[in-house]
Amino acid sequence: MTKYTKRALFYSSVVLFILVSYIVVLYAQGYKYSFSESKFFRTGSIHVRASEDANVYLGGRFLNSTSFFGNSYTISRLLPGQYKVKLERENFSSWEKTVIVEEGLVSDYSRILLLPKTGDPKKSLIKEISGLLTVVPTKLPSPSPTPKTTSKPSSTKTPAPTPVSTEPFYLKNGDLFRTVENEQEKIAYLVLGFSVSPDDKKITWWDSSNQLWVMWLKDTDYQPHKKANEKELIIRFFSKIKNVAWFRDSDHVVVEADGYKVTEVDKRGSLNIVEID
Repeated sequence: MTKYTKRALFYSSVVLFILVSYIVVLYAQGYKYSFSESKFFRTGSIHVRASEDANVYLGGRFLNSTSFFGNSYTISRLLPGQYKVKLERENFSSWEKTVIVEEGLVSDYSRILLLPKTGDPKKSLIKEISGLLTVVPTKLPSPSPTPKTTSKPSSTKTPAPTPVSTEPFYLKNGDLFRTVENEQEKIAYLVLGFSVSPDDKKITWWDSSNQLWVMWLKDTDYQPHKKANEKELIIRFFSKIKNVAWFRDSDHVVVEADGYKVTEVDKRGSLNIVEID
C-alpha cells in the first residue's frame, strides 16, 4: 500500500467519522432525515390517553396497546406532518383523529372516552345518561326582583334555606346573558338551554338552529389551548336538540337529539361522536 493510498484512507476515515458523529448527535437531539424534503427535521410526538385500555394504530398500522397504568401511549420520533391515529377496543366505541405533528412539539390527546356498545355496560351507560339529562335544567329563568316583606318579630330564629343560584348566567327572551361586575353581557341569542361544566371552566348551549356551542370561561392549561371568552361552534345536528348535559368530565357533552349522542368538544382533526342507540 502506497503512502498516497494510506493518506487517502486516513482522511476518508476522518470525514466518515465526523459525518457519522454529526448524524448520531442530530438523532440524539431528536432530529430525523426526511428523504422527501432532503433535509433534517426535529421530530415531534403524539400522546394519547383513553378511559379504557385500547389498541393504537398509526395510518392503519397497529403499533401497540396503551399502557396498563393510565391507559396512555406515546408515538415518538415523527416527522412534521399529518397522521391518522386510531384507538380501538372490542365492544367499545373507537376514537380517530387526523393529528398534525409539529417540529419539537407533542400533540396531546389525554381526554379520550371509549364507551361500551353492548351488554350490561351499555345498559348502565344509558341509565347514567338518562339520569344526567333528567336532573340538568334545560332552561333557567332570568333573575327577578325579590318582593319586599315586612319583618315580623319572632321568638325563634329559623335559618332561611339557601336558594339555588343561577348566576352569573341566565336566559331572557331567548338570549343568554352573563352578569359580570353587575353588568349584563349577552353571550348568544336564540338559545334554548345551557349547561355549565363541572369545573366551571366552560359553558355549552344549544340554539333554535340545533347548533351546539361551547364558550371557555377560563384559560385552559392543557391541549387544545383556549383563552377565556373564546367561543366555538362544536356541531350542528339535523335532528332537534331536546336537552344537553356535561358527561363525566368537562370535555364531553351528551346531547339528546334523536337518541343520545356523546360528543367531545376538542375539534382538532375531526370530531368524535358516539351514538348511543
